[in-house]
Amino acid sequence: MHTLKKVKAELKDNNLITIKGDVFKFLESCKQSFDFIFADPPFALKELGSLPEIVLTKNILKEKGIFVMEHPKEYDFSELHYFSQRRIYGAVNFSIFIKE
Repeated sequence: MHTLKKVKAELKDNNLITIKGDVFKFLESCKQSFDFIFADPPFALKELGSLPEIVLTKNILKEKGIFVMEHPKEYDFSELHYFSQRRIYGAVNFSIFIKE
């Protein structure tokens, strides 16, 4: 979270929103939609595997929006709708989805 706040300050963009909290409670109540969503859930989160599908079906990602999720290598989201690519940096994986 510290890095995201630093980037937000450097970009000087008041439209950037950083949220630290229970992602599932947020998704239940969220009424906004976003151009870009970056999720870095705890790797030990038992519901981690369901997160991309929830984000992609809740209509919180705008058309042509990008969703990036950081996750451990054990997860493969390549079969999900809107999946674009997977990037691997050591033990950290990023799955990238583009809503087109």
